[in-house]
Amino acid sequence: MPRHGSMFVKQYLQRFIFSAGTALILGACTAAQSDSESKQSSADLGMETPFVRASNSPSGSYLAGIVAGHNRDYEIATELMLHALEASPDDPRLLARSFLLTASTGRNDEALKLAKRLLDISPQQSIAHLVLVIDAVEREDWDEVRERIDATPDVGVNTILEPMFTAWTDLAQNDLDKALENLEPLSKKEGFQSLYGIQVALLKDLGGRPDAARKDYLSLLETSEQPTLRQVNIVADFLSRQGDKEAARGLITTYLEQDPENAIANHALSRLDSDENLPRIISKPGDAFAEILFGFASLHAQEKAYDTGLIYANQALKLRPDYEEAKILVGEIMQTQGRSRAAIELYKTIPLDSPYAWTIGLRIADELDALGHEKEMLETLAQLEELRPERFETHLRKGDMFRGAERFAEAADAYDEAIKRIDENNSRYWALFYYRGIAFERQKKWPKAEADFLKALELSPDQPHVLNYLAYSWVELKKNLEQAEKMLIKAVELRPDDGYVVDSLGWVYYRLGKFDEAVKYLEKAIELKAEEPVINDHLGDAYWQVGRKHEARFQWRRALSFEPEEEQVELIRSKIDKGIVADNSGS
Repeated sequence: MPRHGSMFVKQYLQRFIFSAGTALILGACTAAQSDSESKQSSADLGMETPFVRASNSPSGSYLAGIVAGHNRDYEIATELMLHALEASPDDPRLLARSFLLTASTGRNDEALKLAKRLLDISPQQSIAHLVLVIDAVEREDWDEVRERIDATPDVGVNTILEPMFTAWTDLAQNDLDKALENLEPLSKKEGFQSLYGIQVALLKDLGGRPDAARKDYLSLLETSEQPTLRQVNIVADFLSRQGDKEAARGLITTYLEQDPENAIANHALSRLDSDENLPRIISKPGDAFAEILFGFASLHAQEKAYDTGLIYANQALKLRPDYEEAKILVGEIMQTQGRSRAAIELYKTIPLDSPYAWTIGLRIADELDALGHEKEMLETLAQLEELRPERFETHLRKGDMFRGAERFAEAADAYDEAIKRIDENNSRYWALFYYRGIAFERQKKWPKAEADFLKALELSPDQPHVLNYLAYSWVELKKNLEQAEKMLIKAVELRPDDGYVVDSLGWVYYRLGKFDEAVKYLEKAIELKAEEPVINDHLGDAYWQVGRKHEARFQWRRALSFEPEEEQVELIRSKIDKGIVADNSGS
């Protein structure tokens, strides 16, 4: 049976600076998915691109580097551009490309050298200025930091960075009052009051004014409609250091009321319950620079400016090599870019005692699945099961992997194990029943499949894919057609641009004998999914029933050209030859 489918700066900076800017850091318990449409790079697959070693000419390296960059083989592209640059060291375009590639791939020493050369010929390059600022911060040469900040063009996001960087430079030189004064312009920028408030509190905290810092921290939480986990952690960290662990515990507990399974918040609570202090987020000015950079990296990632996001994140890691959140953000971007192997290797640097270890392990498993490394994926999931045997996520991933491989009996067994570990009446788990239902249906165990689809709809009634799958199955079984029609009308309302869903509604009208209505929706489905063999076949059937027989045979021939399932091939050929007769009317 065929299956139907499973103002820029102001708006975002206030949300992501000093807040968790990624799905994982916000506490999502499921791993981010790779972009399934993106091309897997040859470097990630452990392969060497043929031209990398073969091309010795600078022009050849440049052209090959362009190709590698388009293919998201960034490490290879960097090597090729650097080779080309050796022959043309003063070419501004080549120098800029090489700089951005080294900075985005975390080759910070090379990026620093190239930034200095780039600024000699193009002094308006903001990212190059940023790299020099961060190098001076790392060396704690605060006079140079100030000089570098002053030399940076006062445009774009630099107008937000400059008052923060200047303020933390002042604090590093033991002048808190001057720091607060130089931060003041940020408060006058509409929409940045929250960002200004957290900066003030952090400066006073590290600057030795705890009473004033406490007042500002608590004011920040009171004025936030829904504080982020990062904000809660910063304030809880302060309160625990001030000896007020009960207040810190209260903050974390309140946060957990809205996200009870958040691993990071639960880890913080367990530390407080053990009478431990929370890890200090900012212990020196350089840490504040790293935190700011992380916020900007998150911002750019949200805006899909991934290369720039990588540059900011890698600069944050230059200041704090153990900055797990920044590592995770880099890994997320790599996943989005389809760089599975690179993401895996980075994720493996997260220590096993990290509160992120569990979710990172799931991400590694997801990327191994994307690479088709089943054995390694299953080994990773087995290790995670030993770590947290009570959790369902490892079994869910096994089920998804087996289902994708059409090993439906193994998929159903894995989903069984996942369902044993959940509250079956919690609406958030509807998808587990849906996926197991698919596994049962593909094994032709319809009563079990139907029960799971109905359970999924009981938990979450307006899931269009579940409505579509169950209703379509009923249509194929020629049962509950009126109920199926109502369900599919709702599904189409929810997903009007989903060709599979629209096809299902057209097919129920066909089964009900409403052929004109069937044609209407099936033609719409073809517009949405022109190369889907099942939809072409259905439209051919509908055309035949309304007397458009030449068009019917045309659609059936199109269906064959798109390689339908083997069991449908002879049926379609029979219709092309004889039309629809009694023994093939149930296509």
